[in-house]
Amino acid sequence: MKLKNVKISYVCGIFPSKKVQNIDNPYFDEITKGKIIHLSEIKERYVLNRDANETMMSLYKKAGLQTIEKLGWKKEEVKGVIVVSQSHEYRFPSTAVLLQDELGLSKDCFAYDVVMGCSGYIYGLFCAMSHLNENCDKILMFVGDSVNDFIYSKNRSVAFLFSDAASCTALEYASGFEADFIFETDGSGRNAIIVPHGGSAHPICEDSFKEYQDEDGNINIKSCMEMKGLDVFVFICQNVPNVILKLLRIQNLEVEDISSFFLHQANYYALIQIRKKLKIKNECLPLEKNYGNTSSASIAILLAEEKSCQKSNVIMAGFGVGLSIGVVFFNKLDFKSELLFA
Repeated sequence: MKLKNVKISYVCGIFPSKKVQNIDNPYFDEITKGKIIHLSEIKERYVLNRDANETMMSLYKKAGLQTIEKLGWKKEEVKGVIVVSQSHEYRFPSTAVLLQDELGLSKDCFAYDVVMGCSGYIYGLFCAMSHLNENCDKILMFVGDSVNDFIYSKNRSVAFLFSDAASCTALEYASGFEADFIFETDGSGRNAIIVPHGGSAHPICEDSFKEYQDEDGNINIKSCMEMKGLDVFVFICQNVPNVILKLLRIQNLEVEDISSFFLHQANYYALIQIRKKLKIKNECLPLEKNYGNTSSASIAILLAEEKSCQKSNVIMAGFGVGLSIGVVFFNKLDFKSELLFA
């Protein structure tokens, strides 16, 4: 699915103000915590500071205003707002609608949410870029998750892995820039990463907060995330390289023709396996060890750390909850970026 004249103009990533040390988790002994930290290489994480009234909206607003200012856009020029997240300010209305008002944008713009997880940045790009044309030439896309709202601190499999994060990506109609997307969806793997209670299938009830032990011995509750780590690892290592190769064949390109691979930072060891399987040069696949897994925002965080990006032949890929994969090939990128801390 090729889209023409579509450009990333600016990326602003942002972390909340509260930093937590994994070694301080009170539910595990020092030896267990030490082993988990050593294996994951994640020493600290960022979470929303509820005591300071931080929400995803406050992060989005700061990133959005910063992006508009850096680009010198007039607020009335923004034609649309898209929010990609599994975390919402309210059940309804949508977060995108709220952002239109919070950012002071024109009422003559569209605004909607997209509910996606780890592949969300790619899905958001596809949705937003599909709208771009001469008359709809400036769009703001916000991607992020307060994933720790759905993490049980006693659950050894996930309690040490995730950071909350948000981002704003400015997109413009611009001649000569192209993006080619490919997707893979396997809903039969839905139980690999799932929050069982809280939706229409299982509304919140008293049982949602009762502790139970899963088949791997992890303590959890049904209103928080269940993750079958091995199943997810196998899915990533087997499926993601194949989808990337499929897109490369469509482009008549080889792995060595790609200048950079910006991949969802799901798991350090899974990314190493992808790198080995595709024989990607180390310098072409950046790995992030400082923040843990930031869910849908992780690609934006990688881009934000670039500060300035002028590259040709670039691939981005998001993958995970769903199970879902999204991959995009850009013929060229030319944008500036920054990473903020609230």
